[in-house]
Amino acid sequence: MNKSIKTILSVLTISELILAGGYVSKPIETFKIIEKVEKTLAHKKLKHFHEPFCVCNKSPLFSKHKYDGKIHGYLRVHHIFDGKDNGFDKNTGSTFGFGLKYNRHLLGGLSGGVEYYGVTNTGLTDDDDNIGVAYGQFMNEKKDTSLEYGDSWGAHLSYKADNFRAILARSQFDSPLTKMQITHVPNLFEYARVDTKLMNTDLTLAYMTRISYGSRSAADFGIIGEFTGTGGMVLNPFKDIERGKYYKISDVVDNNSTNGVFIFGMKKTFENFRIEAWDFYIKDILNNVYIEAEYPFYNAKGYAAGLHFQYLNQNVDEKYDATYGGSFYGIKLSTKIKKLKLNFAYNKKDDKGGFLNPSGANPGYTSSIFSRNEYRSDVSAYKISALYPIMKNLKVIASYANYGQSDMTLKRKGKLALTSQTDAKETNIVLVYKPIKNLTFKLFNAQRTSEFSSNKKERKQNHTRLIVNYKF
Repeated sequence: MNKSIKTILSVLTISELILAGGYVSKPIETFKIIEKVEKTLAHKKLKHFHEPFCVCNKSPLFSKHKYDGKIHGYLRVHHIFDGKDNGFDKNTGSTFGFGLKYNRHLLGGLSGGVEYYGVTNTGLTDDDDNIGVAYGQFMNEKKDTSLEYGDSWGAHLSYKADNFRAILARSQFDSPLTKMQITHVPNLFEYARVDTKLMNTDLTLAYMTRISYGSRSAADFGIIGEFTGTGGMVLNPFKDIERGKYYKISDVVDNNSTNGVFIFGMKKTFENFRIEAWDFYIKDILNNVYIEAEYPFYNAKGYAAGLHFQYLNQNVDEKYDATYGGSFYGIKLSTKIKKLKLNFAYNKKDDKGGFLNPSGANPGYTSSIFSRNEYRSDVSAYKISALYPIMKNLKVIASYANYGQSDMTLKRKGKLALTSQTDAKETNIVLVYKPIKNLTFKLFNAQRTSEFSSNKKERKQNHTRLIVNYKF
């Protein structure tokens, strides 16, 4: 068995802000079916497969040289077929989104670029007042049927030399604590960053000052996080912020003594082992420490297996420690059996509170399309996922996740607070078809039960979505 390994790196989420309004917390969704087992043993790669609903776009900062001096990006249509039939989220809608990026070498190791993202109505959305609208895809400032055009922008200036890179940017931030999935417009960050290599170890130092929330932040706020602050958004996108606009970290956190986020990261690859560690620190607010390791331990003809481990610790200011903080860990087994890929994952959150996570990033191994309950207080979660290629360019992905009942409370302004009533769960079936290079169709059905479901109100989802994506 050949044990030389290539690198893989998983991703996760920045957590810096706090609650607003009268809610205990507020975020929601992310799209992952399975974290990465990515690059593996020498002569063969064991690739992990992503959640079908995941639409991840790399920043121009990390684009390859083939895009130098060229416009590139993506065009995307996202349609919800039967959202109005849901007992939990009566939303339907159809959107067209795009991302345009331009990068240019300037002089020596100096380069720069710009990026622009937008989303609008396809004309197929039924905006009747009696039917909900897919607010999580649009960028509306308020919750109505106006379906306004929304956009966001970024720019960067970078310098690269041997084993060194310095960046000043408004863009996506490449790290486990900021990587996220999007519908159309991503969350963007304003930051200064330096990357270097020392004794075969990759090191990162950065300082982040602003954040711009994208189209998925409404879903992060209301559906996935269910106002618990654990889904990737803690501010009400229809009340507290304007999506697409850059906000100071101090404004988002409601603490004038905080100017930004201090970031430190390291990655190290040994002969048969890969590890990385990140620290995101906000003065007087919180400190997040994340560690992830990977060990691909088996590779034979047609068969492979890898073991993954993650750990997240969050310390928060005392005025938040009754609701947030504590530790979170996960373990995942990734396997390949001929054409079939199977993943088995487990996450455990202690009872010290939920994980305060406002930016939409999502490292948890057991996350599903509409569920991230593994970040909630006192939850044990497990997930089984499978991928199988039916024929050339067509594959099916299926997953089942079960989340133990948390001890968190859903506080609602002007209404009685809700307590968890049952275990949350989610089942997803996805067809992914790629007829030509750069064009992908993803058709999926998601069935989800909220932990806040009760005999009086069934908080369930069962609907079908189609995503058509073309990148260039």
